[in-house]
Amino acid sequence: MEGFWTVQFQGVQGMGAGVITLVGGQLFGGDSAFLYKGTYSQHGDILTAQVQVNRYAAGTGSVMGRDQFALELTGTIQGNSGNLTGAVPGTPLKFSATTTKQGDLPVKP
Repeated sequence: MEGFWTVQFQGVQGMGAGVITLVGGQLFGGDSAFLYKGTYSQHGDILTAQVQVNRYAAGTGSVMGRDQFALELTGTIQGNSGNLTGAVPGTPLKFSATTTKQGDLPVKP
């Protein structure tokens, strides 16, 4: 599970793509205008994650129509790919994503 992943996602206002790093239960990532930071846990092939998304640059629209939002996600990871769905808590806003592992993290010396 730990590693460097690409992610393609669909929100209520379109599609987007970015990168994420999963390490030690923490998630870090971003795209051309947003940073992602959160936590994740894995139980078998089930992944759950809580992610805070924050705009850091102007220009690109948000797939969720907001500059800051939280996501609660759940899905399955099989090998080097995964499918996740979720929502912005307390709203009807839905989110889906596919992930592909691009590499393992370097081993500390």
